[in-house]
Amino acid sequence: MSKSFKAIRACLIAGAAAIVTAGGAYAQLDEALRVARQSTQEGAQAQEQITQLATAADNAEGQYLAAQEQIESQRIFLEQQRVFLLSQQNELNALRTQLERVGSIEVDLAPMLLDMYVALEEFINEDLPFQMDVRQERLSNIQTALGDANISAAERYRLLLNAYEIEMGYGRSLRAYSEEIEVDGVPQAADVLQIGRVALIREIGGSFDILTQDNREWRPVPGSMAVDVERAFRIAREVTTPEVFTAPLPGPADAR
Repeated sequence: MSKSFKAIRACLIAGAAAIVTAGGAYAQLDEALRVARQSTQEGAQAQEQITQLATAADNAEGQYLAAQEQIESQRIFLEQQRVFLLSQQNELNALRTQLERVGSIEVDLAPMLLDMYVALEEFINEDLPFQMDVRQERLSNIQTALGDANISAAERYRLLLNAYEIEMGYGRSLRAYSEEIEVDGVPQAADVLQIGRVALIREIGGSFDILTQDNREWRPVPGSMAVDVERAFRIAREVTTPEVFTAPLPGPADAR
C-alpha cells in the first residue's frame, strides 16, 4: 500500500471520528439548551407563583389592616355608646329626682297659692270699686283653677302672678271706661275716669261725681273743675295728647 493511500485513509478515519465527536457535541448542546429552556420556563412559572403569593400576601395584609381599622372603629363607637348611655342614665336619675322634688314642691306650693289668692281677693274688695265685674271674674277663674286637679301648680301660679301684675298696672294708669250702675235703684249709663288708685270720677247725665280712697262716698265735683275733668277724660280716651291737668283730689288737710 502506498504511503499516499495510507495518508488518505488516515484522514478519512480522522474525519469520521471528528464527525462522530461533533455529533455528540451537538446532541449535548441541544440537551443543554432544552434543559435551559425548561429551567427558564420553570423559573418563569416559579416567579409567577411568587408574584401571585406576594400579591395574595399584600391582599391579606390589606384585609388584615382594614379589619384592624374596623375593629378599632367599632371599639371607639362602643365606647361612645357607653358614655352616651351613662349620660342618659345620669339624666334619667336627675329627672327622677326632679320629679320627686316637684311632688314635694306642689305639696308645699298649694298653701302658698291659696294665701296669694286670699290676699288678692281681700285687696280687690278693699280697693276702689272700678271695673269690679272684670276683676271679680278674674278672681273666680283663679279660684276654679286652684280647685282643679287637672291644672298644674305652675299654671295656677302663672294665673295668680298675671292677676297681681294687672292689679299693679291699675295703680299706674289713667283709664276711662263705660259701665251701667245703679243710682237709687235705677240703672244708669255712666262714664268712669280712673285716676290710678287715688280717685274715680263718673259722669252721669252731664254731671260729675268723685270717689276717693279716703272718702268712699260719691260726691259732686265742683263746677269750676268740670273743664279739667273733661280734659282728663279726653286724655284717658287718647282723644288728645297727654298733658298736665288739675284734678279735684283731696289735699293733705282733707286726707287726715
